[in-house]
Amino acid sequence: MFELQQAAGASSYQGIEKEGSMKQVITLPPPNSLILVMDYEIGVVPDQITSDLVTATDSCIAIGTLAAPDGETTITLTDDPNCTVVGELVFNGELCTPNKELAVCNVLNQRLLTLPLLHTTVRVKVFANDVSEPDRILVLAS
Repeated sequence: MFELQQAAGASSYQGIEKEGSMKQVITLPPPNSLILVMDYEIGVVPDQITSDLVTATDSCIAIGTLAAPDGETTITLTDDPNCTVVGELVFNGELCTPNKELAVCNVLNQRLLTLPLLHTTVRVKVFANDVSEPDRILVLAS
């Protein structure tokens, strides 16, 4: 996993597992100021990325970030229902995850964070601290 973090240009990475929940955090300037939340093996990226912060298909969520030249974005992936929420809810829906893994990827198709799942669908909530160019994004799987 460390090699993927280096390849993605991450300035920091942290993984924590406690009491049956997982939390991973990464800080980086994502290429094209966009991240993808999906089942890495089968996620279908939206055909068009609009000016909206979030665009989704049934297997992928595309999320805009702070413009890379303006700085880094901190992304948290967790299944901890008691985690601290950042900003406002910008997405709430289900994703198809037949490989029972949820990944945060960059547009270069590199996995940045991964979370093992128990089921082939997962409810995902995405919170962002800004509705146009967030520099903190929380992806909560349940």
